Amino acid sequence: MLKQTNNLIHCITNPISINDCANLILALGAKPIMACHPDEVDDITCHSAALALNLGNFDDVRAKSMMISAKCAKEKGIPFILDLVGVACSTLRLNYAKELVSLYCPTVIKGNISECKAFYGMTSHAHGVDADVLDEENIYESAKWLKDMALHLGCVVVCSGKIDVITDGKVVNLISNGCEMLSRITGTGCMLNVAIATFLASYSPLLACIKATCYYEVAAEKTKSEGPGTFHMHFMDEIYKLTSFDESLFKIEVLG
Repeated sequence: MLKQTNNLIHCITNPISINDCANLILALGAKPIMACHPDEVDDITCHSAALALNLGNFDDVRAKSMMISAKCAKEKGIPFILDLVGVACSTLRLNYAKELVSLYCPTVIKGNISECKAFYGMTSHAHGVDADVLDEENIYESAKWLKDMALHLGCVVVCSGKIDVITDGKVVNLISNGCEMLSRITGTGCMLNVAIATFLASYSPLLACIKATCYYEVAAEKTKSEGPGTFHMHFMDEIYKLTSFDESLFKIEVLG
């Protein structure tokens, strides 16, 4: 598990969740920097241990900055993750994501099932940023094409849902941790994105995605709350206590 690494994690994320994302990185023992001005992001990314990009609440400034930071990360060998927020309901975001990936393929691409489908050219049924359901009924069928997607792109794909699919194109990991309350507060997908970036600074890509997702979702399972407000507060405390978790709590099924 992570210690007090003080790794600098550069995040270009959306303003809706930016404070939670920064606090989560601090709780994991790293240091967040949320720079997004196009004239400084190259310098910031070059001095960072990992980069997290997020297409939520898309605008011109962050579109320019993310492309600059992705280029820097690719050239410097800095691991980075792209969160495909909203690509299933926005042609603008979808075209932008395809351009960024074609130029500077990320270490990790993350999305829900609708976002992954849209990005891979499949029919999706998104309602805003909400997704088709990824559950026990379609998980093995979905795992096949997500594995092909990762192999085709040459990166790790993280598809979040009731069951998460994490694959590098060779092996598929199905993760069944988490709790329903994660869907009751905003920004939890963004927070998972920066958690993965934080782990990318210390672990190999596939292992980073598995560990980050499992620890994050076990923290959610352990959070005691009376509703969304207290869940939001106590969830961060559980993230902070991650070092004491028993990895036997991870619910992982591995497919060849």
